[in-house]
Amino acid sequence: WLDRIVAFTVIVLFTCMVVVTSAGVFWRYGLNSALSWSDELGRFLLVWISFLGAALATYRGAHIGIDVIFDMLPPRVQLWLGRIVDVMIIIFMGSILVYGIKILPAVHVRVAPTLSIHMSLPYIIMPVSAGIIIFHILVRLLTGSKKRKVEQ
Repeated sequence: WLDRIVAFTVIVLFTCMVVVTSAGVFWRYGLNSALSWSDELGRFLLVWISFLGAALATYRGAHIGIDVIFDMLPPRVQLWLGRIVDVMIIIFMGSILVYGIKILPAVHVRVAPTLSIHMSLPYIIMPVSAGIIIFHILVRLLTGSKKRKVEQ
């Protein structure tokens, strides 16, 4: 269910980004009057899409990887190596989660120049996506799922 919510959110954000960016281009070149906020909003939407996309790719096993050598290893070694990689991902995402939360009060006092929103809004996606990725990896580890990549 979480992956469906994330996927739907990515679709909505991507649609908004396309509309906002297209409107910005139309206003700038068609009407000779720039929308001051379109570039900044487009940038923030792209950041959110990227972080949520990483969480979605983790769930689907769709991250880019070079597995030529990995595929040559015996299945048991592949399983343990996959678990080691998963633990390393949890540690890395755990640090992003912790430091992402720690940075929020510092960036909350800053305001985006054209949108006039607190910068904690664009930054909050870092710990949120890290938490989602950790959740997906933990589920994979605890259920013993061997699925690490998308079927081809």
